Amino acid sequence: MLKIKTARVHTFIRSASYLYLLLPVLIFFVGWCRWYVAALSTLILVISFVFCMKEYRKPQSDKKDDALLSVDLRKLAVIGIVVLIWVGLSGVGGYVWQNPDHPIRNKLFMLLVEEKWPLVKEVAAAGGEPRGMVYYLGYWLPAAAAGKLFGLKAGWAAQYVWAVAGILLLYANICIWRKKVVVWPLWILIFFSGSDAIGVLLGCREELRIFGEPHLEAWAPYYQFSCMTTQLFWVFNQAVPAWLLASMVFLGEKPRNMCFLTSLTILTSTFPFVGMLPYVLYFMISRCGWEGACSNMPALLKRCRSNWASFQNVAGSAVTLFICGIYIAGNNAVRNSLPWLNSGRRISLLLAGAVAAGIVFCLAAVCVMRGWGRPVFWTVLAMGISAVAVRFGRLPYAEWQSPLFYWMNLTLFYMVEAGLFLLVLYPAVKDRRLFVLNAVWLYLIPLILIGRSCDFCMRASIPGLFLLMLWCMDAVDTRMNKNGRCRMRMVLLLALLAVGAVTPLHEIKRSFVNTREYYENRIAGEEEVLMGNNFSGSTAGFFWRCLAGPYETEKSRESEKQ
Repeated sequence: MLKIKTARVHTFIRSASYLYLLLPVLIFFVGWCRWYVAALSTLILVISFVFCMKEYRKPQSDKKDDALLSVDLRKLAVIGIVVLIWVGLSGVGGYVWQNPDHPIRNKLFMLLVEEKWPLVKEVAAAGGEPRGMVYYLGYWLPAAAAGKLFGLKAGWAAQYVWAVAGILLLYANICIWRKKVVVWPLWILIFFSGSDAIGVLLGCREELRIFGEPHLEAWAPYYQFSCMTTQLFWVFNQAVPAWLLASMVFLGEKPRNMCFLTSLTILTSTFPFVGMLPYVLYFMISRCGWEGACSNMPALLKRCRSNWASFQNVAGSAVTLFICGIYIAGNNAVRNSLPWLNSGRRISLLLAGAVAAGIVFCLAAVCVMRGWGRPVFWTVLAMGISAVAVRFGRLPYAEWQSPLFYWMNLTLFYMVEAGLFLLVLYPAVKDRRLFVLNAVWLYLIPLILIGRSCDFCMRASIPGLFLLMLWCMDAVDTRMNKNGRCRMRMVLLLALLAVGAVTPLHEIKRSFVNTREYYENRIAGEEEVLMGNNFSGSTAGFFWRCLAGPYETEKSRESEKQ
């Protein structure tokens, strides 16, 4: 048994977590931007990091952090081995069979290793026009840098090590939150999921095969929430940094650092970054102390201003969001997701949508004033929001869906994936405002569509699902054994966790069986990356003209020769 000061452990883990999220952004600035842009932005980010760490070196009023933390080395070994196996089975690094999302990411990584940064190439399918890689590629940059220095095999290994490091850091944050090193929350992290097995039973018309080849979470035709294991096995590049950010924000990050910390994930986890924004705003206010704010609003505003206006929040986040945001905005999928914004009717559509939303809220308010109760209020509000979204938004299959049909499908999906957990956990969650925020946001996320599929729904929901998982850990730890009704809720929670575990078990089984039967690292073609709307964009944008470093194309080289 090893005894370490809690404050020392906390400082080390917090610093390592910041560096994990900061390093990809620094590499991007140095490798992709003009030298003066890179120099200035890197300096601002380094200073911001130093100020963030100073926030944790300030003297505290209590002496809790002076206590000794007992660390069982055997438990650390078990945690490390389990994480190594879990990441190994995911396909990260190419050591086992990989899911269908990996081949194009494998080629993307190879291009990052083999080509000069910033990555721009002419594509024959585009008429020989240059195409730039525009993607949330931050996760791969440390591994790609290692690949450039030590070879492609070292780059693949660095991908694996980088994922393991991120997961160990987020679990270390969970242990610090719990003030002890324990193993059992790791099993909830790996096996937490919505009740996809119930969704398959409700929607499957053929023989049900829970452990067959099809992907269980695709049971709902238009939406999808991904469990932790699915996120790692399919979109590790977005999931691991988003988990680490969520563990830091949900488990006590200070408002003076929160904007800067969150901005660091826009280059690695763009959709989870958007999904995190409501929670960041909530904690930015609540952690400034809003008790009695209604009676003393000026005092709350003064506290918020003093806690928000730090160098790292203002300068650090502004630089990161501006440069990385301009870069990501050049992605073709983002630019094509809302084509109605380019039409001449965009103002009238926005006004019509605003009027319709106002009518919905008025109807919901009438329900409350007439004494019809909160269930009727939330039903009217939910159906009204769905109707407005179907009519004025860009939703999958919206042209033939009626608002009632859309709302019924959405509500069924929501209840199976998150609603059942929320109903059981409601008595155990102390922060009711945060509970309502999470419940409403997870309901609204499926209404947003970016690109051609439900990618936003799957990825923007990562922070909310992570918070749901933390509540499950807390509820299991407290055991809810004060009375019979609480024990019944505990039984229901364990039953939901057991049903949900079918989905990650299914993913692990697919990886194991397919590796045994046919192990192959598939790699997509170069044009599939550089012509794909999700991975590239035109070099005519502001980033490439004004911020990107010098890059050469075949046409530019020919013109220089002439």
